[in-house]
Amino acid sequence: MTTSPIYASIGSLIIDDIIYEDGSKETNVLGGAGVFAVYGMRCWHSPPDSKKIAYAVQRGHDHPANIDKQLDELNLSLVSYTHKDKCTTRGLNTFGANDHRDFEYIHPIIRSTPGDFPLEWIKSIRILHIIASTERALEITDEWRKREESLQKSIPTQFLWEPLPWACLPKDLPGIKNAAQRVAILTPNHEEAAGMLGLDLHEMLKKNDIKSVVEDIAHQLYEAMRCSRKQSELVLVVRASKYGTVSLSDKHPLTWTPAYWDYRNPSDSSHVRDVTGAGNGFCGGYAVGWVDTDGDLVKASLYGTVSASYMVEQVGVPLHRTIGEKEQWNEGPTPQERLSLLEKRAHEYNKTKQ
Repeated sequence: MTTSPIYASIGSLIIDDIIYEDGSKETNVLGGAGVFAVYGMRCWHSPPDSKKIAYAVQRGHDHPANIDKQLDELNLSLVSYTHKDKCTTRGLNTFGANDHRDFEYIHPIIRSTPGDFPLEWIKSIRILHIIASTERALEITDEWRKREESLQKSIPTQFLWEPLPWACLPKDLPGIKNAAQRVAILTPNHEEAAGMLGLDLHEMLKKNDIKSVVEDIAHQLYEAMRCSRKQSELVLVVRASKYGTVSLSDKHPLTWTPAYWDYRNPSDSSHVRDVTGAGNGFCGGYAVGWVDTDGDLVKASLYGTVSASYMVEQVGVPLHRTIGEKEQWNEGPTPQERLSLLEKRAHEYNKTKQ
């Protein structure tokens, strides 16, 4: 029996080269926002339910066979497109202090569009992860809606939008407000959210602690989005790296979800090797949690945080293997075990904030 996909990402596949703050390097690492997002989804669903996750692979003429093998082993719903006149997308990630990352393309990006998704997928997908500039987010959501209308789809797909860092400047805010009306969930990181508002994050941190600053930024950005909101409720999730995430909406006050690995605890922080893809993985996990909990923004953030915890434990995507009849991600514990632990920590954390 074929399982119809429910969750999907329209983000890219990128083969990464990585340069760390100390000058060390890693090369030919499977990555890309879309790939990290589907890994963030995949850890929650074993076969045959893994087919509920859909992804369109864009391949160049030089596409390495081992990349296809890694994706095939996940047992997802996949379609692949080979571009004989292009190279597979490659990128260079350069890390600086405080997890700051600069990125540049070595080979240009090969983007997916809604037209790359089979009509059967458009019918069934309930949530789509988008990582894009404002202009492209509008293009994707408009084209997706047109395809839904042609199918007379009764329950529209919901969109989770992760804006691109370079498109988060004060001049972009009017467009971001416009695009935010088309999506269910908007999730910038704290630097991007500050950038949208024209706030100087470094100056703010001179006067207040990081968590107070993130809360202030989140409230300001939500108010800016609310002023332009016409109909449905928007959920805002601001990702703040090792400090966790904050979520809020019209119906739910600001709530923190702490990071799974506590940066203040040396035994925890030793698990964090490379934060590349953590935000994308978070979005993938959030998408699963959002659907599986019927739109509970707090529980969805817990799912996302657990997914992100697997992304940071190694260079590249998490290690996936089957032991007997059970799946294992990295060295464990299981996503469900991590979720249970994180839920208790998040409850205690927010209790102390009251």
